[in-house]
Amino acid sequence: MKKKVVIFGGGVGGLSAGWMLSRTGRFDVTVIEKESVLGGMCGTFSHEDMLLDYGPHKCFSTLPGVLDEIKTLMGNELLTHEKKNRIYLFGKYLNYPLQFSELALQMRFRNIFHCGLDFLKILLKNTASRQKNSLSFEEYCLHHFGRTIYDLVFRPLAEKTWGSPETLSADIAKARIPSQNVLELMTRIVRLKKENVLTDATYFYYPKMGFGRIPLRMGEEITKHGGQIFTQATPLKIYLEKNRIKEVTINRPSGTITLPVDYLISTLPFDVALELMSHEKDKTTGELLALSKRLQYRAVFLVYIGLMKKQVTKDHWIFFPGREFLFGRVFEQKNMSIDMIPQDKTLLCCDFTGEYGGELWNRSDTELSHLCINGLERCGLIDKGDVLFSFVKRFPKFYPRYDLHYKEITSSLYRELKKNSNFISTGRIGFYNYNNSDHCVDMGRFIANGLTDGLAVEAIWEGLESRVQNYRIVD
Repeated sequence: MKKKVVIFGGGVGGLSAGWMLSRTGRFDVTVIEKESVLGGMCGTFSHEDMLLDYGPHKCFSTLPGVLDEIKTLMGNELLTHEKKNRIYLFGKYLNYPLQFSELALQMRFRNIFHCGLDFLKILLKNTASRQKNSLSFEEYCLHHFGRTIYDLVFRPLAEKTWGSPETLSADIAKARIPSQNVLELMTRIVRLKKENVLTDATYFYYPKMGFGRIPLRMGEEITKHGGQIFTQATPLKIYLEKNRIKEVTINRPSGTITLPVDYLISTLPFDVALELMSHEKDKTTGELLALSKRLQYRAVFLVYIGLMKKQVTKDHWIFFPGREFLFGRVFEQKNMSIDMIPQDKTLLCCDFTGEYGGELWNRSDTELSHLCINGLERCGLIDKGDVLFSFVKRFPKFYPRYDLHYKEITSSLYRELKKNSNFISTGRIGFYNYNNSDHCVDMGRFIANGLTDGLAVEAIWEGLESRVQNYRIVD
């Protein structure tokens, strides 16, 4: 008899597990998704005569087998791109990854001199000092790259993306900065050390009708193998009995239903999942819920600007680390696929992060749009007269923000939650792991393989805990 698997969340994290479980023929999969369309933040939506993603996405992975799985799933839908990125520094557009010739021309002699001094100081430090275990993002960057590069690039980037670098864990730097120290950074810039697939995605794939086609195809495979997908559905309650989930109640437009559960896979934030599990007399779950609410997240803002212009750039995206711009990155949807935007128009998407309920969150969509349009004009990308429309999408919990205490919090949550013999969390938000969509596919595959092989849920949790430590973001 097939095991009944219920999955909370119809994004890539949940769908990849459901897709790979359903194809074994041994699991009866039901996906619960609150929106009307699958995909979550990896979805694609329509606006007027355009198809748009929720910010820039690419199909690329260094994890063994993940890209092969996606290519097989998508068939002939994938386009191949040779990546073109730039970064706006010193008032100029420079190629990214940075090249020494361009960087040296734009940097002041004083900055070059101080970079050299920082380089020498780091080289002269003794072995014990080099092995210092940095706690914060700031400590890590100063220790490995020096003050000059930190103040020029890494500090403004951190402040714009994650907030104060003094209260940010060094783990973010390790996941996001491909070079481990100033020597490695400089050898990459001067091309003495070549980029590789672990540090730079030179080529990537993209579905011609939007990144959202990937989760939609996963959903199609689930239903093809007998699974169910309930959209516009929200979980109401998780019923626990002696550390085992017996059933879940969900709300659908047609009414409330209860589903029996052999395994529950959740991509919900820990606090949301624990709310569904808790009841008045459950002291342990209440304590875990209070602990989970200490985890920090960054909200994301996506400002879409439609233009009466065939094309603005040839870039897939451009980074803006400087404080003078609200946005941290700009991408042009048409450069991912010409089939998504009318020939005589284009669209730029400005993305940036902030604190939920903070100063940016409380600004109106009109204000945010004006700030982005003004910034794009100031850096020479657009003329205001070409703007057709603008609109904003906001998401309160988009990125985990690793503060200095996140490890002890997540360790406690993992330790207690895996005592539930049939509950597994996954995904960027569900597992509180700063990752990309390919990592979510890898997590889904790992869960599916573990359940298929009959592993205990506790062993799958422990495997995931170990696995996610090695994930790296490759731009």
